[in-house]
Amino acid sequence: MINHKKDGFFKLYFLNFKTMFLGNVFFSVPLIICGGIVYGISLFIRQSENLWFLGLIIPLVYPFFSGVTQITKDVVNSRQKSVSAWQSFRKGLKNNYKYFILYGILLYLAFIISYYSLIFYYRMAVAEKLFYIPLFVAVIITLFVIFMSFSLPILTVTLNLELRHYFKNAALMAIGELPMNLYVLVTTCMLISACFTVSVMTPYAVTGFIVIGVTLFLVLPTGISYCSVYRLYPKIEDVFALAEREKNQNFPIKPVAVVPTDDDGNPISVDNNSNSDDYVFVNGMMIKKSQINHH
Repeated sequence: MINHKKDGFFKLYFLNFKTMFLGNVFFSVPLIICGGIVYGISLFIRQSENLWFLGLIIPLVYPFFSGVTQITKDVVNSRQKSVSAWQSFRKGLKNNYKYFILYGILLYLAFIISYYSLIFYYRMAVAEKLFYIPLFVAVIITLFVIFMSFSLPILTVTLNLELRHYFKNAALMAIGELPMNLYVLVTTCMLISACFTVSVMTPYAVTGFIVIGVTLFLVLPTGISYCSVYRLYPKIEDVFALAEREKNQNFPIKPVAVVPTDDDGNPISVDNNSNSDDYVFVNGMMIKKSQINHH
């Protein structure tokens, strides 16, 4: 296992607060635009109360979450070095937006199916206790999808793999890192609850909406990503030996020239003026002198 000194959860966050804040700003722009479009259309076609339609904001805005994930990953991996929020956001978006479009669609479908399944089985279980079994199964599947959504973005911005391997490793981490995933889930829920609790405690409704808007656009995006990256990225770093790979890339192995020798092990010197069509023995093979320098 690779050991390296890492600042505490809150200390690292506030050391990079400016970077995190700018990451929220970059993400909030498409979030506001996509949210406004979806909500405007929902009002026009009278679907503003249907969660399945409002949830369309997820696949629209999720590609930009690749930039947020790149920022938080770079912060956790920075070793106290400064991180450029814009460069990290642009890098994450440019390199991973195609995968995150697919993730957004799948996450939307999983969210809608899970939500309506849980509601349906819960109502059925109230009338008939036998339905607690499918309700329990639905909860387990929902948790599994949530745990995969914790590690899948981190794997995508960190490793260069085929698409199926991202899903495979995310599924393995959802099960293999179960205690850590539960910890991430609790801390994420605590962060969201804290933000909404502050808004509820404000004396005026207008102030409460302002607080919700500030936390939604300027705190939660990188905050939610940071909760998972801080805990799960070191696991990925250890499993895939990322530090060793980075070290090897910094000190590349140079190719060594092979000097042709005769059967007695003596090096063969090539006279450029000699007939290039003459044959000589090199490592037990008879080749032309003109080909020696290419061996």
